[in-house]
Amino acid sequence: MRHSLRLFVVLAVVGAFSSCGEDPAPAAAAAPTGGGGSKKKVDAAPVVAAAAVDYVYNPVNKRDPFRGAFIVDVVRGPTDVAAEGCNEPLCQVNLDELTVVAVVSGDANPLAMVEDRTGTGHIVRRNTRMGKQGGKVTQILRDCLVVTSFISGGADGKPQANKQNMCVKTDTRSAPALDLFKNKEFIP
Repeated sequence: MRHSLRLFVVLAVVGAFSSCGEDPAPAAAAAPTGGGGSKKKVDAAPVVAAAAVDYVYNPVNKRDPFRGAFIVDVVRGPTDVAAEGCNEPLCQVNLDELTVVAVVSGDANPLAMVEDRTGTGHIVRRNTRMGKQGGKVTQILRDCLVVTSFISGGADGKPQANKQNMCVKTDTRSAPALDLFKNKEFIP
């Protein structure tokens, strides 16, 4: 058993090294024999090379899979914003009637909450339209919003940017400190 295993391994190694570096022998063509047997004519089948078909992608009238389904790219100039009617609830109110309640600014997309006179809160992000002048939120800072509206009527007839800051109003009085162990007001 061991002798046959060794013989098999040696023959496999010799066979592997003997075939290295040599080109395979070409297939021999069938030649007619001069003998008296039956003659068979062997026709070689014609080799047809498959034509390489290049695929070309045409993106016309197809949805881009890397974009959201409801994103619409619209390029507007500053005069278009004031001319368009805004149907959002924040566009029906003057900026003086809105108060900034809270700002979340530690994110790449900061947001804020504004409250109207009725006490209804509205979430505001950059490019949110608000105010009767058609202003947009252009910046959300740590404790302020910057609303930019365009007013026409300059000397040269071009619209001018009117930036208005809306900041969080802080209370002057604060809640008393609470001692959590005794559940009473903390007196130092």
